[in-house]
Amino acid sequence: MMEAREIREPAGKMGVLMPGMGAVATTFIAGVELVKKSLAGPVGSLTQMGTRSRR
Repeated sequence: MMEAREIREPAGKMGVLMPGMGAVATTFIAGVELVKKSLAGPVGSLTQMGTRSRR
């Protein structure tokens, strides 16, 4: 069994290239803005990929 890794606080900026502005891209942008304003938590498939549930 793998040992749990410590997740560091993010530092710096990140850019994301989104060709086209379809429904998925605009939903993503809206979610990012809500998280930045602390109106929602960063929950979704991308944030959950780096974690494992402990049962």
